[in-house]
Amino acid sequence: MPNLSVKLDETTRQRLQEAAARQGVTPHALMVRAIDRELERAAAHDAFVARALQARADVEASGTAIDGPAFADYLRKRARGKAAPRPAPQALLPADDSEA
Repeated sequence: MPNLSVKLDETTRQRLQEAAARQGVTPHALMVRAIDRELERAAAHDAFVARALQARADVEASGTAIDGPAFADYLRKRARGKAAPRPAPQALLPADDSEA
């Protein structure tokens, strides 16, 4: 495996060593685990943003969306075990460019 050097100030280095000792691992193992977790978090964030952008494109393409308060009411009823019809999508209002 190739090496990668990380420069840390003395306070951070000391905190790293103490945290690693508390967890019973080496500072290297703690850094590797922390980097792996951050890369997983970044990948999850990127996937979330991609899904949100796709959902927005889908709404724009269809020209319809489900009313937020109506959907929240539907979810509350379902969470309480009550039967509730899912709200139907509604046509989006045209954008008002004068407010820009």
